[in-house]
Amino acid sequence: MTSYSRWQLPVSCTIGALVVMALVGCGIARPGTETAGTTAEEFYRAVAADDGPGACALLAPTTVEALEEDSGEPCDEAVLDGEVGDTLTARADDAAGPTARVAGRQAQVVLTTDVVFLTVSGDHWLVRAAGCDARPDRPYDCVLEGS
Repeated sequence: MTSYSRWQLPVSCTIGALVVMALVGCGIARPGTETAGTTAEEFYRAVAADDGPGACALLAPTTVEALEEDSGEPCDEAVLDGEVGDTLTARADDAAGPTARVAGRQAQVVLTTDVVFLTVSGDHWLVRAAGCDARPDRPYDCVLEGS
């Protein structure tokens, strides 16, 4: 017969519970490839519909900060104005469905006329950069970009 001190059983139970919680936490699903493409499409639909607040809700916080700092306007106005608004509106009419690739907490969505980069935030994707064009042997050139 094993004899436990007054503290051994509660400590063992606590450690066991923490191990189970850690294992369950590892199984939490991250958003997938399909939802990355959907987020990119929703972002462009919001811009095309002149829904600044809706478009900004799909942007990563660093992207919102960069946009507001560069434009001197609140995000919901800046995302629809100037070069950013013109470029994104023109690209919102992309007829082909997106092709998305996911690598860890980042995603790249390729549309016919654009490339969009996303990042995981909780259980969903947020746009980190949009209006991006590939450049040979150089980083993408993006109209809208956070750090």
